[in-house]
Amino acid sequence: MNRRNVGLALAALVVVIIIAAIFSGDETEPQQQQQSLRQQAAAQPTVSQPQASKQQQREPPEQQARTDEQPQPEPDPYEELLSQLTIAPESDAGIDYDRDLYMPDGWLLTDRPRCNVRELVLIAEADSISEVNQDCRPLDGLWLSWYDGETFDDPSDLDIDHMVPLAEAHDSGAAGWTARRRSAFANDLHLPASLTAVSRSSNRTKRADDPAEWKPPLRSAWCRYARDWIAVKIKWSLSADRAEVDALRVMLNTCPADYERPPEYPDRTPTVVQIEEQQQQADQAEQSSDTAETPEGVYASCDEAETAGLERQRGSKGNSRGFPSELVPSARDGDGDGVVCEE
Repeated sequence: MNRRNVGLALAALVVVIIIAAIFSGDETEPQQQQQSLRQQAAAQPTVSQPQASKQQQREPPEQQARTDEQPQPEPDPYEELLSQLTIAPESDAGIDYDRDLYMPDGWLLTDRPRCNVRELVLIAEADSISEVNQDCRPLDGLWLSWYDGETFDDPSDLDIDHMVPLAEAHDSGAAGWTARRRSAFANDLHLPASLTAVSRSSNRTKRADDPAEWKPPLRSAWCRYARDWIAVKIKWSLSADRAEVDALRVMLNTCPADYERPPEYPDRTPTVVQIEEQQQQADQAEQSSDTAETPEGVYASCDEAETAGLERQRGSKGNSRGFPSELVPSARDGDGDGVVCEE
């Protein structure tokens, strides 16, 4: 072989080696790229659902389910009613309060024969009662004064309290009412919250105050008192001042979750017992003998008390002023507030 041929053979061999190297590099580069991509993918964080809270991670699945299923407490409907009250300062609209604007003839007679409003409240709210006389006056019974927890078996020891006092209503919008509407408010038997039988002492301590000024001595009575007060003001579209609303909210916060208002029995019909006329006369004679002698410091009439210069005092039902009933026993205490001959 001559030199020329040897040179050509060497050149061909070089070309083959170069081509083989080129094809060999093209094959390994994708493999390296794929391995690199796999490594990068392994290094990336895995996309997953949001992680549970540490507390959920600690709780077993059963406890998590129970936590999720716990019922939410129901909102107090009376809080909603409280927010519906019109907030306004008290005003008598230039009309001075007088109890006679609301109860000129005392308690009204009802549809039940010879029974007035007072007597029906006593019958409805008695813990127990079985007999009344022909004039609808209870002859027996047991009552709980829920303001102070005292119990009574004699209805004469009880007052029928207007939940929202007449004077308070007068200054909360009732001053501008018609006489008929005022009377309906004062004798409201349709809303059980309106009237209630309580001890004389608690009723006369309450006077005409609103909840910012007076609350029942029993804290356990605050819930019912606040709810009843709100119910009356909502029904009769009466306003409330800011301090009154704040006090009512405090009282509502004492309500237990399972609170239910005690039932009343307006349809209760005790047995009517006819009292013999002779017995009635004997009772009247006994009462007359008890008052026949006028003790020292007691006046025979309001005129005599006026002449003697006896100082008048405000009754528990409003702004009118009169004389203490124990000092003028002959005078009629129509509103049962312990003050007679009010002006």
